[in-house]
Amino acid sequence: MPVSGRLVRGAISGCAAIALVLASGAGVAQAADNPATDDTTVTAPPVDGPDLTPEPTPEPTPEPIPEPTPEPAPKPRPDLADRVVFVVGGKAITGFTKVPAGSILKIDKVAPGSSITVHEVGDRNNSVAVSKTAKKRLYKTSALAPATRYWAKVVASDGSKTRVNFRTLPASRAFSVSVSPRQGNEPYGVGMPIRVTFGVPITNRAAVEAKLNVVSTQKIGAASWHWMSSTQVVFRPKNLLPGNAKITLDADLRSVQGAPGWYGPKVSSSFRTGDAVVLKTNFKTLTMTYIRNGKVERTFPISGGKANWETKSGTKLITTHEKQRRLINPDPEDGWDVLTNYAMRITQDGEFIHDAPWNYNLGYANNSHGCTNMTTADSEWIFRNTRFGDVVKSSGSPVKVSKSEYLAGYWNYSWKEWKAGSAL
Repeated sequence: MPVSGRLVRGAISGCAAIALVLASGAGVAQAADNPATDDTTVTAPPVDGPDLTPEPTPEPTPEPIPEPTPEPAPKPRPDLADRVVFVVGGKAITGFTKVPAGSILKIDKVAPGSSITVHEVGDRNNSVAVSKTAKKRLYKTSALAPATRYWAKVVASDGSKTRVNFRTLPASRAFSVSVSPRQGNEPYGVGMPIRVTFGVPITNRAAVEAKLNVVSTQKIGAASWHWMSSTQVVFRPKNLLPGNAKITLDADLRSVQGAPGWYGPKVSSSFRTGDAVVLKTNFKTLTMTYIRNGKVERTFPISGGKANWETKSGTKLITTHEKQRRLINPDPEDGWDVLTNYAMRITQDGEFIHDAPWNYNLGYANNSHGCTNMTTADSEWIFRNTRFGDVVKSSGSPVKVSKSEYLAGYWNYSWKEWKAGSAL
């Protein structure tokens, strides 16, 4: 019985084990049939023992491909403007170099197609002339003004630029310049010449004259300078100055040696002209014609100088307007002492246009001592309708106005003679 009892227990234990196994299988089946009933993931435990998974066969290491040796990068070409050299007195200059007054700047190694400008610092309009030399790629400026700062700039065809800032030293000696007529409140007549007087004798006349520029708000026409001496040069047109114009003389002589070691100043002087008034006096017809701006306004009877006292023919200028002018000649045989009401000087040796109520030959005969006689009313009208520098053109007399006559003498040169006095 004891043996049987052990067997029964063992049997029960075996069945129970089977039952447990079955129960576990049933649970697994149920879970598979109802996946939604359990969202837990079950991972099978690792199985003890050797790992029989075959190891992957390693791929052969490829032979390294040698990288190509890079070619050396080409050296960049320098900008065209980088080659330019600025030279004064045989030496290259850099920024803020000081050079002597009157120096000439040379710009070397300038590439074709480049533009070159040289001008004062702060004033681009005051530029310096630059010209090409006989040497290839070499340019030079005109003489540089004293005590001036300059920019010199080169722009090459590739867009590159280079420039230098430098200064000229003051001139050791400077000559003075005076200009007439001076600007005033009243306009001048159209016969006014422009006179420029220098403080030292000018030896380099052409260089100085080239810098004397006359401009007008009205057309002047043909005109020229004429050197009267080494210290004076005079400007006049072929005809007369234009009426109702502003006339300006600009002269920058700072870079010009008028004489060795002497430099000039910078000058600007202006004046105005009024109406273009011309008086034509004819001592054969014994008439004076008053012309304003090309139109005849009035004609007057006159009397000129008698034999041996002839009134001069030629161009004269009115230089004074005097009331109550006393005219005296103390000659005991043929002298005079008269008081005029309206007198206008037209030559420095004593010719006047004036009233002469004692002369009964107006319009009939020449009976004066060289002056142009008129009635009191006519001379007053002329007095009030003329100004300093108005022109008197006289004809009908064999005696001529001197070329040395004050102001008016310049108009008595022929145009050919006048142009011959220019240094250019």
